[in-house]
Amino acid sequence: MIDNVQRLSQQLRDLRIPFTEDFSSQLSTTDFIIDSIFGFSFSGEVREPFPSVISALRNSKIPVLAVDAPSSWNIETGPPDEGPGKGYNPDALISLTAPKPLVKWFEGRHFVGGRFLTQAMAEKYELDIPPYEGLDQVVEVPANK
Repeated sequence: MIDNVQRLSQQLRDLRIPFTEDFSSQLSTTDFIIDSIFGFSFSGEVREPFPSVISALRNSKIPVLAVDAPSSWNIETGPPDEGPGKGYNPDALISLTAPKPLVKWFEGRHFVGGRFLTQAMAEKYELDIPPYEGLDQVVEVPANK
């Protein structure tokens, strides 16, 4: 896992994406936040430095878009009942490939992105894939779907 973090860090440096040690102060310098801290397979307790970052996302007045799952949410049971993610519900969610069960608790705008599955694959796994228009790769779907 450390090798993956090191490779990702190097890739970000190569792309000249700045790093910060003070996430909360950096919020005042941005117009939009993308929450992609954890993947949808994340489980367990949120450990430092992430509790303070998730709390800052929860309390932010700046729009937040979560990718696949809001950080700290359980893929099956949704938002946590305690901890830094309690009360965190970002402005928008983009589900990659298909909506996850947690969307039952999501209250913001919901998008599904990526045409990664064939219709046959979606039917095989009983996934509800929304219709995409033309060549679009993202489609907005009703909340709680």
